[in-house]
Amino acid sequence: MNKGIKNILYGLTIIITFLLCLINVKANTIKSIDMDIYLDSEGNAHIKELWEANLTQGTEGYKPYSDLGISSISNFTVIDDSGKTYEFLSSWNTSASFSNKAYKNGINKTYDGVELCFGISNYGNRTYTLTYDISNFVTQYTDTQGIYFTFIDMEQYIGNAKITIHSDTSFSIEDNVKIWAFGYDGNISIVDGNIVLESNGSLSSSSYMSGLIRFETNMFTKPKESTKSFDDVYEDAMDGISEEDKNYDYGNDYDASPVSIIFGVLFLLIVCAFYLIFNPFTWVILFIILYMVKGKEWMIGSSKVGGLIFEGGKTLPKEINNFRDIPCDKDPFYAYFLAYNFDISSLSKIKEGIIGAVLLKWVKENKITITETKKGLLSFKDNNYAVDFGNMTNPNNELENELFKMLESAAGSNRILEAKEFEKWCTRNYYKVTSWFSKILSYETDLIEQKGLINVETEEVAASFGKTRNISIKHVKESVREEAIKLAGLKKFLLDTEIDEKKYIEVHLWNEYLIFAELLGIADKVKE
Repeated sequence: MNKGIKNILYGLTIIITFLLCLINVKANTIKSIDMDIYLDSEGNAHIKELWEANLTQGTEGYKPYSDLGISSISNFTVIDDSGKTYEFLSSWNTSASFSNKAYKNGINKTYDGVELCFGISNYGNRTYTLTYDISNFVTQYTDTQGIYFTFIDMEQYIGNAKITIHSDTSFSIEDNVKIWAFGYDGNISIVDGNIVLESNGSLSSSSYMSGLIRFETNMFTKPKESTKSFDDVYEDAMDGISEEDKNYDYGNDYDASPVSIIFGVLFLLIVCAFYLIFNPFTWVILFIILYMVKGKEWMIGSSKVGGLIFEGGKTLPKEINNFRDIPCDKDPFYAYFLAYNFDISSLSKIKEGIIGAVLLKWVKENKITITETKKGLLSFKDNNYAVDFGNMTNPNNELENELFKMLESAAGSNRILEAKEFEKWCTRNYYKVTSWFSKILSYETDLIEQKGLINVETEEVAASFGKTRNISIKHVKESVREEAIKLAGLKKFLLDTEIDEKKYIEVHLWNEYLIFAELLGIADKVKE
């Protein structure tokens, strides 16, 4: 192997080790979730979940559900490992204190669904049993009955997850069901007449567990009605799934889109070829960060920040034209704000993407470098690498400066961030990392308000004990939504492999394109 390529691969190994520490940026961990779902004769679901977790911080845990449609959740109860049955509150306050949430549970309504919330009550190794019912769980399609449902989508590392679905009728691939699963590294199968979805080990924060089930007979008496056929739902579910992942044959184990280390390593080999065209390590950092920057706490806190009303709504047109220019004044933080609020890319992708975009920007501006440390310092055989902040000064941008201070603090007095330094720093400063993401949204909201793009109205609402209080409603002007459409158009342009004009774009423009591709979570598709 060419010596230069070998050095690159050694460098990649070290950088991966460094960035893998970001995966461990979590205050609380879920060891396992075991769901038992009983389908009654009418098609309602009666669910029991057993959670095992290690908790050191925060005030509450919650299980989110979105897009429930006419289905509703009721009879939500929580029992912990001490045998304590929690008190159900009709109104759940996510901002309440630890003591006010202790031994209580409730349902919090969000912009797109609900969260099943409960107080942590005590730290340590805990076990919680959640039970609840979901009405209208089974759907009557125009041709048959079925279920298409996302059982787990928490954007959270989970050690292991298992879902068992059963009814009074035993399930059989030969007789009455066809089954598929998506979103995780694992399988779906029939075990003793039950449908079982199970992960192969842990779920990453970008994984989810969805199941698609077709009942060959009308087994349930009161399913919810749909104007779609099951075939339509099947086609929608399979849209975007590669042919090689369609080797299930109606019930064989189906491995569902894993974000695996093996894939990451193969991808990095492609990056090495890309390295030969551009400056050393610039794009290496970009693509490593895409796969390696992960981490979110155990669902402690609240959902997406609300309080903004966007003129024209938050749903973008289905048909969006390609947009070739860089929108958002080339500001990645404004792009993050738009991508977040208009769902241009998933939350997990833009969170890892904004960090990657900033680091890539710094490399492009020659503010940080990758350096070779002394042989043996990091216990690798030949070459060793670290991130050198020696020539970098505090950025003028407040958000960049805050990220820089976190990394610089982790690096220590020599200003060289070596393996495991950031991991150790994060265990002591976890909330500084998570609060940085929230600060981006607040910072950009203030900026567009200063630009006159937000109209603020005061509205009187009911408060406790018969009193009222005034709240501010912020109406965001249509021009912000138009900028979001441009950003979505840029994403479409970068993904459209049929555009001949891409061949004639000057090379230096790709510096900007790839920063935004990283932010939007599509850098792996744009690289070619």
